[in-house]
Parts: sequence; structure tokens; C-alpha cells
Amino acid sequence: MTFLDYLALLQRRWRACVSMIAVGLLVGLGLGLLAEEQYVAIARSFVTVADEDAAGAGESFQGAQFVTQRMVSYAALSTSPTVVDGVLEALDLDLTPSELNDMVDVSSPTGTVMLEVAVRNRDQELAAAVADEVSEQLGLLIEEVETPRGLAASSVEVVLTHPAAVPTEPSSPRVRLGILLGGVVGAAAGVLLALVREHADRRLRTAADVRAVTGTRPLGSTSDGDPAGEPLVALDQRSAGAEQYRAVRDALAVTRAAPLRDLAVTSPTEGEGRAVETANLAITGALGGARVCLVDAGLRQGALSRVLGVEDDPGLGDVLVGDTELASVLHPWRDGLLHVLPAGLAPPDPAALLASEAMTLLVTELRARFDLVVYDVGATDVADAVVVARALDGVLVVVRAGRTTREELTDSLETLRGGRAEVLGTVRSGGRRRRERRAGRGGDQRRTHRALEPNAMSPSV
Repeated sequence: MTFLDYLALLQRRWRACVSMIAVGLLVGLGLGLLAEEQYVAIARSFVTVADEDAAGAGESFQGAQFVTQRMVSYAALSTSPTVVDGVLEALDLDLTPSELNDMVDVSSPTGTVMLEVAVRNRDQELAAAVADEVSEQLGLLIEEVETPRGLAASSVEVVLTHPAAVPTEPSSPRVRLGILLGGVVGAAAGVLLALVREHADRRLRTAADVRAVTGTRPLGSTSDGDPAGEPLVALDQRSAGAEQYRAVRDALAVTRAAPLRDLAVTSPTEGEGRAVETANLAITGALGGARVCLVDAGLRQGALSRVLGVEDDPGLGDVLVGDTELASVLHPWRDGLLHVLPAGLAPPDPAALLASEAMTLLVTELRARFDLVVYDVGATDVADAVVVARALDGVLVVVRAGRTTREELTDSLETLRGGRAEVLGTVRSGGRRRRERRAGRGGDQRRTHRALEPNAMSPSV
């Protein structure tokens, strides 16, 4: 993935990131408020060579080097039983040696002969007292250790130069730092959660996702209706939605060498906005000057009638069983912009009826009457779509952004190709809306019809 891909991922999964950052901030704040206050008292001692004033310059330098090299070892003596027991006895503390060691941290800044004793405790005065006493006991032990055998005086001297002051401000908890760290950890967890959810999410969201399944980019991407909620955006030829459907129409026109006379529109499952896509594509073809017929071949669950606002009964099912004539159920729509054949009768076995000789004759008759016939054939999870699609010039698969999964699209394509239907491509519906643009000046949005020769499709589908 590129950097832009990651940005797009975070944009899609921003809720996961924000929620984890919020959790991190709250945890950091909670820990800071609930944590017990601790104070740190620091005492400093200076370690030097005994009788340094009486020594020569060379001996003083060697002595200083000697002390500097041993400072780490001196600091380590702070945990010795001699120091620990001496502090506990001197201050009469009700603590175990381990508890005292946990309070105390002795260090020596690099390149110095200073010993720093830092004591952490919730009692400020106790912290200061322990720091001073540890410094005293540690100094005595160092001088004892550095006393040569047979001599009464130590070769080094440890002086408590900076007794510990009683601290007034707690060293922890640091609420602001806790909140900051919580936010950072939350942000990292949010990014990780976004990556995990993205990997687990099998839904197709972008054109790149569709291409990963099909091997080719979608013929186009369309949005959901116009800002006012009108689904038939193709009627407003100057809208951004109409431009999207014209792009799909033009892409369809070059999918085959011969003119496209009829096509099926399907989807992997129901509820993916296929009826709206079918209607808008048919309207786009009609506004391009073609004689268009829109057929609702979804006999199980017809939806085109509701989208277009026409009566659903009688219709295709009635024609196929011989109860009515085709001419009586072909409805001119919007002053004859196109003709609509609703679904009509719901038979007990729709697939068998759609595969009948009557359907073959109907397809032939509609092809002779119109320049373009667009069939809404239902979803590919039932056999109806394949039965109709293989009798036509091709089939277009509608993929719902954020809903259709990779597996559903894969299964749909395999079903269609296994049924010998020519797949013309895919359309990604439900994409983000672009800002509306007007293709010219003035407010005239009346339909403009371009005269075409009979049966000529270019550039419409």
C-alpha cells in the first residue's frame, strides 16, 4: 500500500482511530487522577581522596581518577545489608529491606565524583530523612571499605554536601504526560485497529477493490440520487449524476464491436440499488436519442415499477403465459421518452418461464421495435438472471460500494460466465457524491433530444 492508500484507509476507518484515541486519553487521565502521589527527595554526597591538600599535583590527579573509576561500585553498595540495616535501625522504620531498596535509587553522574541518593515515597518528610540517612550510611561503608588494612584512616572521604530538602511538589503522577502518552498509544492502537478491520472487511468500497476481483476497472461509478433525494438523476442532464451515467453509457458502447441492442442489468444480491441503476441507464440512452424499452424481468421481486411510478400489473409475466398482448402492457413513460414493460404476474417457477420459447420470441420482438432494450433481471443468487442474460448481447453487474463483498462478486461473475452470459463489465454504485456542476449557463434543464438514425446506438448504449 502507498502512503495515499493509508490515508484513504484512515479516512474510511476514522471512527476506529478516533474512538481508540479517546479511550487512550481517558485511560491516561484516569490513571493520572487515580494514581497515588509520590514525592522524590534527593541528597548528594561528594567523594574525594583523603588528605588531598597534602598530596602533590600528580597524586591528586591519580586519586581523582581512582575515585572516578570506582563511583559505579560505590553506588552499588547502597543495597548492601550494612547500609540497609543501618538505615532501618537509625530511623526505626517498619519496612523490610526489600521495601526500602524499592524506595531508593543511588546513581553517580558520568564523569563526576558525586553520589546522588533519590528516595521516592508518598511521605515527603520520610523521603528526605531516608535520603540523608542512606547517604550517611553509604558514606560510612565506603570509607570503611577504602581503609587499607593496618591503617586507621580511609583513603577516601565522603561528604554529604547537599542534604535532601523536603519536596513540596509531587513527582508523580504527571497527569498531562499521562494524557499525552494515552493519546499516542490510542492513536497507534487506532491505526492498528483500522488495519485489522480493513483486512477483515471483505466489502468492496473503491474502484481498486472491484478491479482486484475482476481484473478490470468498473465501467463507471455512480452516486445515490441527487441532493433532493430524487433517484432518477439522469433526467437532469446538467447534473453530476447524469454525467456519471453518460460515462457508463459511453464505456458500454465500446465493450463490443457490434452495436449493443439489448443488455441485462444484475447484481450479486438484492438490495444493492440495481433498479435505480437500470432506470438511469435506460433514461440516459433515451436522452441520447435512442428508442429505449425498459423491461422488469425480476419476476420474483420487481422493483422498477416503484422507481418509475408505473402500474406493475399486468406485465411481462402475463405476456409470457399468454394472458395478454405485448402492446397492451408497454407503457410510454414521461411523454414517450421511453417505454416500460413491468414485471406483472409472479409465476411459481420464474426461471422456467424466462427460459421458455415465449421469452425468446419476446426478446426478438422487442429488439425489432427498439434501438435498445434494458432488462432488470434480478440478482444472480437465483437462476433467473443467467437465463435472461445469455439470450441478450451482454450483462452489466452492479456492485454496491460498502455492501457487496469480494466473495459475492466473484460468485456472481462465475455464475454468469458459467451460464454462457457475456459480462460487459461492472458499475460501482453508491459512491461519494461529487459537487454538482452545471454544463452551461442559465437554468433551462429541459431535455434535449438528438436525432439518431433508426437502430443507431452511438454514442448511447
